[in-house]
Amino acid sequence: MNFWQRLSRFGIGIVLGIALSLYFFGGRGCGSWLPSAQIRTSIVEGGVQLSTDVTQSHPSLSVSDVLSFVGTADINFGESGPRDTPQWYLLEAEGQGAGALTEVEVVLLDTASLVRRVSVQN
Repeated sequence: MNFWQRLSRFGIGIVLGIALSLYFFGGRGCGSWLPSAQIRTSIVEGGVQLSTDVTQSHPSLSVSDVLSFVGTADINFGESGPRDTPQWYLLEAEGQGAGALTEVEVVLLDTASLVRRVSVQN
């Protein structure tokens, strides 16, 4: 058996293995154990509070707006402070239009998550 025959059989095995894995485990995602998903889950499950600075600067912003943003946002670990006490994270997403949230800075506290800064698209 030469190299090309071995390579083709190996490729067929890989394709069959991926197809079987998708068939059996397709509905169950593996992304829930990644760090960004764990942080988003802890923010949502712990509850969210808006700081007084945020409520004064953005009076129309509600907790439900922040929660929907957290579900779709990406965490910028380079700009966050995961080793600080208390931990804080910067969540970013593309704005969906004027007045949409683009950045949210969340501090993880014992009782709830505190939103201490937001950025809104103009």
